[in-house]
Amino acid sequence: MAEMVGIAFAFSYIGDAFHGSQIQPEVRTVQKDLQIAFHKAKFAGSNPLLRFSSRTDAGVTARMNVAVCVVKKSVWQKMGDLRFRRALNDHLKDVVVWAAEETSEDWNPRMASRRVYRFRLETMRQFNKPHDEGKLLEMMKLFEGTHDFTGYCRPEEGRITTRTVDYCKPWSIDGRLVGFEIAAQSFLWNQVRRIAWAMSEVALGTSSIEVIQEALGKGEQPPFFGLGPSKWLTLWAIEYEDISFTDKSGDFFENLSAPPVGINGRQFEIWQQSADHEQKQLLLNSWLSYL
Repeated sequence: MAEMVGIAFAFSYIGDAFHGSQIQPEVRTVQKDLQIAFHKAKFAGSNPLLRFSSRTDAGVTARMNVAVCVVKKSVWQKMGDLRFRRALNDHLKDVVVWAAEETSEDWNPRMASRRVYRFRLETMRQFNKPHDEGKLLEMMKLFEGTHDFTGYCRPEEGRITTRTVDYCKPWSIDGRLVGFEIAAQSFLWNQVRRIAWAMSEVALGTSSIEVIQEALGKGEQPPFFGLGPSKWLTLWAIEYEDISFTDKSGDFFENLSAPPVGINGRQFEIWQQSADHEQKQLLLNSWLSYL
């Protein structure tokens, strides 16, 4: 019997091109597109099993997600990283595979040591109004540590809602507060987007740090229950003890344009569209070196 190996690979995608990352009937998803690409490339059989590290909602972009497939060791030895990537990327649109490494046949991409997300707060309508950045910075610290995030997620039956956040810190460009970066071994469904909404409420003064802290301490839903828009959330990085892809990708958001000062609501909507296009363009430009 042929010796089999696992191939862990890192990939990036444009969020609003898909109805999320996981397979769903009759809609386009990242996993479905990857499976079609594997089928066309042929080197992993007609129906390869792909296991993903992280699930993302419709509209959420990924700078880095990770999956694994199983192939014959002899096939991988002939292909290597470059030919593996090119074989898949030739059949992909709105997704790019940018790194691949051999691992064990039973390697589990879910067993990450850390996942990192970035949320771009400055693009939310609430931040077109005067807001208190000091409160935002104070609030970010509240979410660090171990808490029951029942009030900051979309509940799933039978799933434990306690999570440990390694850090929640400002995401800044040249001293400008762009949003926040948050890291944990795992997150709950909608957790980061709920946190983003809570930050917007406090920044506007429509809620308070005390209300947020109380809801977090009790594991209860706060008085508001909104969601930050998915298009401003990016799955930024995934870390493992035994494999490292992090150093192989750059910070393509380092030159994001700042929102204009003193604009009205309609002007802000137009700027949001421009900001959305800019993010996609920066992501696409970062893909060029991988093709």
